[in-house]
Amino acid sequence: MDDVTAADSPTATVNASPPVGAGGKFKAFLKRLGPAGPLALLAATFPPIGGFVLIGLVYRIAPWLREHRGPGLMIYVGGFAVLAALSILPTYACSILGGWAFGFAIGFPASMIAFCSASLLSYLINALAAGDRVVEIVREHPKWEAVRVALLGCGFWKAFWIITLLRLPPYSPFAAANFILGTTRAPLVPFLLATLVGMAPRTAAVVWAAAHASKLDFKDSTQIWIFVGGLLVTLVVIGVIGEIANKAVKRVTTAQPQQSQAR
Repeated sequence: MDDVTAADSPTATVNASPPVGAGGKFKAFLKRLGPAGPLALLAATFPPIGGFVLIGLVYRIAPWLREHRGPGLMIYVGGFAVLAALSILPTYACSILGGWAFGFAIGFPASMIAFCSASLLSYLINALAAGDRVVEIVREHPKWEAVRVALLGCGFWKAFWIITLLRLPPYSPFAAANFILGTTRAPLVPFLLATLVGMAPRTAAVVWAAAHASKLDFKDSTQIWIFVGGLLVTLVVIGVIGEIANKAVKRVTTAQPQQSQAR
C-alpha cells in the first residue's frame, strides 16, 4: 500500500481534468468574446452564401431597380449598407448588382456610399458587442499585441496606410476586416478614410465590368485582367502586411530572452 502514489489513487483519477482539445479551446475563446462571438462566426461564414444567393437573383432584382430609379437607388444603398454591415452580403455581389442596375456613373458612387456606410455601422456594432474583451485577449499574448501596435497603434498615417492595404485586394474579406478592426478599436477616422480609398479601385473595376457585360465570365478579356490584377495585388498586400507583422513578432521574441537574462 505504501507504494501507491497520489497520481494512482482513485480520488486523483476522479478529480483530474481531461485535456482540452482544439474544439474546446475554440468554444472557450468564443465564450470569452461574449456577444461578439456570434458576430465573428457570421462574418467568417455567411457572406459567400449571401453572395451566391444574390447573384442567382440578380436577373430579377436588377431590372426592378433600373425601372424604379429613384426609390430603387435608395433601397440599393440603404439595403446593402445594412446587409453588408451585418455580414449577410459581400461587397463584390453588391458591386455587380450596382453596375448591372445603374451603370457605372451611378452604380460606382452608390456602391461606395453603401460600403462606407456599412463599414461605419459594422464598426460600431462590433465595437459595442466586444467591449474591451478582444483588446484584453490580445494584450494577454505579447506577440498578438506587438502585431496590433505595429499595424494600428503607430499614429494616424500608419493606421491609414495599413487599413488601406487591407481594403485594397479584391479578395479581402470585408466583413472579417470590419470585425477585426472594430473589436480591436482601430482609430475610427483612419478606418473610414482608408475604407473609402482602399475600396475605390476594386469597386470601380467590378462595377465597370458589370455595367459593360451581359454576364460575368472569363470569356471577356477585361474580366480576365481584373482577376489577374486583383490576384497580384492581393499577394503583394499579404506580403507587405506579413513582413510588418513578422518584424513585430521578431522584436518581441528577441526581447523576451533579454528580459529573462536581466532577471
